Amino acid sequence: MPAPFDKIDYMPLATFAFEALAVAGTSIGFTAATIANAICATAKVETAQIRYRTDGTAPTATVGVIADVGDVLTIWGSADIQAFRAIRSGATSATLSTEFQR
Repeated sequence: MPAPFDKIDYMPLATFAFEALAVAGTSIGFTAATIANAICATAKVETAQIRYRTDGTAPTATVGVIADVGDVLTIWGSADIQAFRAIRSGATSATLSTEFQR
């Protein structure tokens, strides 16, 4: 019989880095040195709408997942964090305020 959920051992995540990523008219990813060993990234969209992708392909202003101002993105897994790319969807640049956990 499996152990009850309150008896399962787990290791909580710890935040180790922060990045304020400027998202403009050219797709951009997180800074490689900042995301080293990250397994989760939590980012809040500020100032303007963006489009993003985590499959290694650069989004465009019209193709990608839309995230609006105030949305919080949670990106799980080091491969998806490394492959993350974002671009603004309109004329106004955005900021992604992001914390990284491991």
